[in-house]
Amino acid sequence: MDPAQSAADLNETLATLETALLTPVVSGEMASWGRIAQQAATELEKRLPPYLRSVLHPQYAEIARSDSELLSRVEQLIAEDQNLLLDQSAFCDRMNSFAARAAQAKKDEAQVAADRTQLEQDGISLIVRIKKQRAAADTWLAEANYRDRGPVD
Repeated sequence: MDPAQSAADLNETLATLETALLTPVVSGEMASWGRIAQQAATELEKRLPPYLRSVLHPQYAEIARSDSELLSRVEQLIAEDQNLLLDQSAFCDRMNSFAARAAQAKKDEAQVAADRTQLEQDGISLIVRIKKQRAAADTWLAEANYRDRGPVD
């Protein structure tokens, strides 16, 4: 997959999920909120792995090639990728479960209100972690390529 397209797709997906999560729930619209957020979470589940493979993993390889002193950072980045994938999958599963429960709640939306609040917080936290991972990869790539190593023998 084209890295630029993968990055653009992920940006769009993150923005859509963030908007879905932060949109207030109007009385009687909990099931609709759940469906929209579920669709956005499912889209993230499709977009994140290709982004990691086509954009971040090549950056990690470049970091390792350019500056072997940063190998521990690359290992940390790879470990966080795995954690992100696991957490994203768990979030999507919880979102799917919530959407089904919200559709059943109909008139008594208070049954699922606390779950919605928790999903909102967890989803926003996941989005921030993904953005932080992207920033970390960019930072370490720049460090690997442009760090002043002083006089070299």
